[in-house]
Amino acid sequence: MIEESKLGYYLMPVLKVWLFMFFLLLCTIPFGLISQLNFLPTISSPIITDIIAQFSLVIVVLGALLMMFKILPDLDFYQVFVRKTSFFSEFFKGAGLGFMTMVLCASLLYANGNVKFEVAVFSWSTIGLYLVFFLLISFFEELLFRSYPLFALSERYPLWFAILVNGFLFALAHFANPGLTVLGIVNITLAGILFALYTLQKRNVSWAIGMHFAWNFTQAILLGYHVSGNKMSGFVKAIPQGAEYISGGKFGIEGSVFCTFFLVIFIAWLIYRNGFGIIESKEFEEIEADN
Repeated sequence: MIEESKLGYYLMPVLKVWLFMFFLLLCTIPFGLISQLNFLPTISSPIITDIIAQFSLVIVVLGALLMMFKILPDLDFYQVFVRKTSFFSEFFKGAGLGFMTMVLCASLLYANGNVKFEVAVFSWSTIGLYLVFFLLISFFEELLFRSYPLFALSERYPLWFAILVNGFLFALAHFANPGLTVLGIVNITLAGILFALYTLQKRNVSWAIGMHFAWNFTQAILLGYHVSGNKMSGFVKAIPQGAEYISGGKFGIEGSVFCTFFLVIFIAWLIYRNGFGIIESKEFEEIEADN
């Protein structure tokens, strides 16, 4: 009986995450029906279509979170790291770190002769639309991975394990990306670990949203790289040079060993400074009190 009780205890977070995924599926049904009925006007601009799709996904993940809070009334947005207080300041701090990481990585690649940049044709309106697009992507993916799923895993598993699993799940969601390489998967996993680690340390997903946004926007729009294999239009065009595992090739900076180096150093430094973070929940507090 004791063993069965332990098994149920450690399986519960997995079941809760599956329930969250089920609610996500339920929330996508209305948008799927709207898409199938074809009564909305056709949009000729691909980027606007992508923005609408990403906005719909943000609504979907918020709806799934509200459903979880309905059946688990002890939970709220605050506990799963979604906080209104200091949102903008924390977002911009995270964005600054994401920007610096990408610029440093690109600078090393340029100094090593692994990339050259060409001036690209762009329009300010397109740049503005991409800014909105990347904001919505960062909101959706961080709320999807670093809100309730990270909280549920962290409640009953060691924090290092929850962070590692979160990184693997984040990488799994990118397996269909074009031009994917082994190093690309490694770096996306490390990025997911970094975002999860920051979320637990700050107990606020705003840092991860800001970092994720700047990470994508900087490499795509400011530096002209592909983002996880997806081609974008920016101020310049980055042309990788030399071995793919160094330059990143068609996958972008995230396919470069230089990116691996920066991510590993960043993660190691954060763990050294602040450990794996803190989880706040009534259940966790009761367990700590028993110990």
